[in-house]
Amino acid sequence: MRGARRAAVAALVLVSATPAGVRELGAQTTAGTCATANIGGFSGEDACVKARDIFAFVMPQVGVALSGGNPVLGEGGTLGGWGKRALSLRVTAVDGRVPANAVPIRLTGAARSNLGASRVPVPVPSVDAAIGLFAGLPAGLTNIGGVDVLLGATYLPDVTENGFSVAPQTSSVALSYGIRVGALQESWLVPGVSVSYMRRRLPTTALGYTAGNDSISVRNLAATSNSLRVVASKRVAIFGFAAGVGRDQIENTAGVEAVVNETVLNQQTRALVSLFGLRNAVTRNSAFANVSLGLGLARLVAEFGWSGAGDADPTTNTFGGRAANEGYRFGSLGLTVRF
Repeated sequence: MRGARRAAVAALVLVSATPAGVRELGAQTTAGTCATANIGGFSGEDACVKARDIFAFVMPQVGVALSGGNPVLGEGGTLGGWGKRALSLRVTAVDGRVPANAVPIRLTGAARSNLGASRVPVPVPSVDAAIGLFAGLPAGLTNIGGVDVLLGATYLPDVTENGFSVAPQTSSVALSYGIRVGALQESWLVPGVSVSYMRRRLPTTALGYTAGNDSISVRNLAATSNSLRVVASKRVAIFGFAAGVGRDQIENTAGVEAVVNETVLNQQTRALVSLFGLRNAVTRNSAFANVSLGLGLARLVAEFGWSGAGDADPTTNTFGGRAANEGYRFGSLGLTVRF
């Protein structure tokens, strides 16, 4: 079973690049039929179930990193009308977990295994912008009803190393968009308060791994987040503070093919396993806070947040006491410029 183990362990590093799930388990992660061929009378069910469980455990963390907290770091209220803009460069990372143990793939049927969990950061870099459209209506020391359009981009590079490859299938950049409506415009006395909606995506990606004569390929790996946020902010001299709460709808999809060559009972066996239709969807609540330091026209911003657990998503295999769809801490570091 050495080749299957190598392929499965590599898949953990690839954020779910293993053969896909065989059935629906719970409300969040679904999979089409696991197709096997040339498997010599043995079963591919164990590989399929383990792959489904790994996908269910890891991919929601990618969605949390994609969603982040504040749609534009350090900004709470609207900008104040046409021609005013804010640009933010940032990296958001989840205090994540990935399977830690070697994966024992059995060809005699599905078996429950403890795959363990190692602590690793799960990062997503992005560029976000807010563009003022409408200043809002005057109301005492503030304006109400201001409108900003929100734009963003997430970048994914090509990577090839030690038999492992990551390559965007169409473009290295995925665009995001949204809108922000102000309840209060920030002034010297009044904090800024706004409600926003943002739709973010990762570039559709192909992953590949070759270890000896085994190979895994993942096609059409995609992650999408729809985020609703309520944020309040206030600047005092060179310091800025913002805090907010929100709700995220996160969806991940993929299709997987694997080739595993094994010697079983002194006979060479070549197993082909494939699935197209793997999907994970979850809704999470989040809360976050920003602290910023003024540097001329720019502000250095740190964000700390928490994404609450989604609905339970039972898995056949275990992850060292961790559960699929549990809550995760996340943080961002970035630079925001108004101009």
